[in-house]
Amino acid sequence: MIFVALVGATLILVRGTIFGWLRRFWPALFGCSQCVGTWVGMAAGASGLASTGEGRIVDAVVVGCATSVMSMLTDGVLCKLLGEPEPELVEVKPKPPPPPPS
Repeated sequence: MIFVALVGATLILVRGTIFGWLRRFWPALFGCSQCVGTWVGMAAGASGLASTGEGRIVDAVVVGCATSVMSMLTDGVLCKLLGEPEPELVEVKPKPPPPPPS
């Protein structure tokens, strides 16, 4: 049951509109359900929320890997069934040129 909650938390971070600001902050990480699933699972394993009984480090790795795969599969199935969500329009402003050397 805990893995369902971890996958749900992952999908909320990756797809939920409430965390759009987070995806704009670091789009390469928070746009990937497999990546976020790894970190959500590792945090749950390291904190003792989800445990295999083998120690916190092993729990973090095992739960992180399991959550990663389950999040990726769930996201893929939901995107196939419901369609890919529309991307958010983010205004990208060009960086000003650096000042000339003195």
